[in-house]
Amino acid sequence: MKLQAPCILFLTLCCFLTNLSPLAAADKPENTSRQIFLLPYFLGNGETGVYLAFSTDDLHFNWLNEGKVVMPAPKWGEESLTRDPSIVYHNGKFHMVWTTSWKSRSIGYASSKDLLHWSEPRKIIVWQESDGAKNTWAPEIHWDPEQQEYLILWSTTLETELNDQDQSQDQHGHDHRPYAIRTRDFKTFTKPELFYNPQPEISVIDPFIAHDDRNTKTPTDDRWVMVIKNEMPADQGGKNLRLVFSKHMQGPYETTLGPPIVGAGTSIVNTMGEGPSLFKHDGLWYLYWDAPGSHFSYCLATSPDLQTWTNRTPEMKLPAKQMRHGTVFLAPENTIGFPLKK
Repeated sequence: MKLQAPCILFLTLCCFLTNLSPLAAADKPENTSRQIFLLPYFLGNGETGVYLAFSTDDLHFNWLNEGKVVMPAPKWGEESLTRDPSIVYHNGKFHMVWTTSWKSRSIGYASSKDLLHWSEPRKIIVWQESDGAKNTWAPEIHWDPEQQEYLILWSTTLETELNDQDQSQDQHGHDHRPYAIRTRDFKTFTKPELFYNPQPEISVIDPFIAHDDRNTKTPTDDRWVMVIKNEMPADQGGKNLRLVFSKHMQGPYETTLGPPIVGAGTSIVNTMGEGPSLFKHDGLWYLYWDAPGSHFSYCLATSPDLQTWTNRTPEMKLPAKQMRHGTVFLAPENTIGFPLKK
């Protein structure tokens, strides 16, 4: 049977669409408005709420809301902190998670369409008392385009890990590993699962994941990169940030940590580094992180290839001293309800 030209064109188009990877579609920008660098952060112990700063050039940040809290801390008794805020923008909405206390079994959650008006904060209980969790630190929220779900990572010390005599305990009496839950609607969540365990085993915290297109047009060589903090003492090679890679966002990731790239023991802000956020923008990689104990409020290094890094920290301008562990991310300018005052 001889096919007519319109039929051939239709079949060709169907084959093309069928062969598109999920990432090819997911990576298309949701909004053509100018992208703004946003930095949610906390001050003090996180008892007052979440603050926001913005930048149009990646280096010079200014307050949103004139330096006032954008979301006050909820009144949840001993779990009323808003430490380590992490925000992801997806499908027209901002989703935020945070640490509720130093020893909690929960994380906080709220959403917003404009960063100005927030939903009623909710406490997500991720651990039961019988799980033996000593803490739930620094949740990071991601959108997974492969699985079409939100992935929330955080760090916990379980009593079973702490007492297994594997000598991976850090100097603070913890033995952290990253754990994960997943959700599509923020109403139901999966049970927490171990997400990453380096070999040889050591205490690691603050995982953050980014997509790497390898600067090629084909998605077949794409990969995912996770930046994570080695939580062991500096004299044991820790207190710095490392990279590991995977073919898929949710792993499995390489179990051998890469070399330190910033933080203690490196040439870039040679002191403890933690709370990283990593992404590629206009072909350049941006790594922001917190360096408590240094004279910098926040830090930045950039790289064209995830191998050679340039310290941009001295060039940064920030609106507050000692802005603490947040997550820098990009969002369309026209989604932000606050005026962007320079």
